[in-house]
Amino acid sequence: MSEITVIGAGVSGLSSALNLQLAGFDVRILTRDLPQFTASSAAGAVWSGGSVSGRARRWADDSLSHFLTLAKRADSGVGLRRMRQLFPQKAGDPWFKDRLPFFAKMPPEELPAAGQDGWIMDLPIVAPPRYLQNLQEQFLEAGGKLEVREVESLDALEAESRLLVNCTGAWAKYVTPDPEVFPIRGQTLLVDAPQIRSGYMSASDDTYLFPRDDGLLLGGIYQFDSWHPAVDAEQSRDILERCSSIEPTVSDAAIIRRAVGIRPGREAVRLEVEKRSRERAVIHNYGHGSIGFTLSWGCALEALDLATQLINATNADG
Repeated sequence: MSEITVIGAGVSGLSSALNLQLAGFDVRILTRDLPQFTASSAAGAVWSGGSVSGRARRWADDSLSHFLTLAKRADSGVGLRRMRQLFPQKAGDPWFKDRLPFFAKMPPEELPAAGQDGWIMDLPIVAPPRYLQNLQEQFLEAGGKLEVREVESLDALEAESRLLVNCTGAWAKYVTPDPEVFPIRGQTLLVDAPQIRSGYMSASDDTYLFPRDDGLLLGGIYQFDSWHPAVDAEQSRDILERCSSIEPTVSDAAIIRRAVGIRPGREAVRLEVEKRSRERAVIHNYGHGSIGFTLSWGCALEALDLATQLINATNADG
């Protein structure tokens, strides 16, 4: 297992590849799309750990540590922003409140009519194009190999690499294949609105405003079982109207980019080893739904642990 092949160059693939490389492994990435054209590049990419539990809580916590560190660097693509999150019902304090630089309950008099509770937090928000570019550059500068190539099945790669790391996102449905994976289509608008410095997200609908280093991201939608890749003009208008009801000045903001991304839906993240023979194995790392960035670094660290265990066991067997 001298070389490890990572399939996919979204945030999960790049994070996994870089952590493996930093640990001393020889790593190559095979990807259908360059990072700037993956679903990750279209993501909202706010750290959002409120709904996670079990193993996912550890992954989210590890990622939070990573992003809080990067938020101190001006060129990282990660910024720390004041966010409001509204709930249609009473909400207890989140598990991560003491991990954030700032957390407070929203005063009742500041809640809108439809809100029953709210949090005010300083959260890491990632600008995916810049962040993914940074990961790619670090990987390549350290000697990593990245090849643009469509992988139709894992079986086709067994002769090339004894250890694969499967980070194919929604396409794991066909590449693995895994019938439990389903697409969740998203659509966003990136606008020029530097006057808006704090963000907003609602737990009752899909409306959010994320102030990032590359603009203000407006969203969003969740279309289950849709692979449609094109921007829908009516959905863009709906997103703009909803966000304008929160921050009226965005109605006249210049649109920088419209984007569509297909999230990898699954009942639970698949992060595990599949032994294919005595000497060949796959580490699956996909199914992160709409919180791929939230889980990305923590999942990559666990993928590294699994790879290290596999390779040590293989070496011990002689």
